[in-house]
Amino acid sequence: MPEDNDDIVIEDDPDSVSFAASEKKLRERLKECEAKAKEYLDGWQRAQADFVNLRKRDEEAKKEFLKFANTDLVAQLIPVLDSFELSLPHGNKELEVIYKQMLSALKVNGLEEVNPIHQSFDPKYHEAIGVVPTENPEEDNEILEVLQKGYILAGKTLRPAKVRTGEYKVNRY
Repeated sequence: MPEDNDDIVIEDDPDSVSFAASEKKLRERLKECEAKAKEYLDGWQRAQADFVNLRKRDEEAKKEFLKFANTDLVAQLIPVLDSFELSLPHGNKELEVIYKQMLSALKVNGLEEVNPIHQSFDPKYHEAIGVVPTENPEEDNEILEVLQKGYILAGKTLRPAKVRTGEYKVNRY
């Protein structure tokens, strides 16, 4: 005698045949519904993952925007810094405190000074105004004079440093 009653069909009884057919249809319908439910669940999970990724991208975009939101203001304040730097060596020590406060506030907001003395010339951060002849081969293409500091804000050059680089000349005498 078989142990699985699901496979038993008594062919003489018409009710048994219709019950087996109904059961088969219900099982097929159940499989279809389970497949649809899985499809819906997969779609919902993908949509949820897309939403999480969208929020992350949005947060990154906001951070990037905030980095550069003050670029115009900072760029307008750079000439003021230059004016302070020009006046400080001429005995205006009272302004030194204000200059340091202003520079400190700008640095907290991401401003970096570029004062590249004795560094290799890099056109991304420096603007060559001229050359200084040198007899030292190690000073060739090295920044020997900084005429005006440069400034970088959040990795973006606001103003390149104006510099003079060394130019090695072999003495032929």
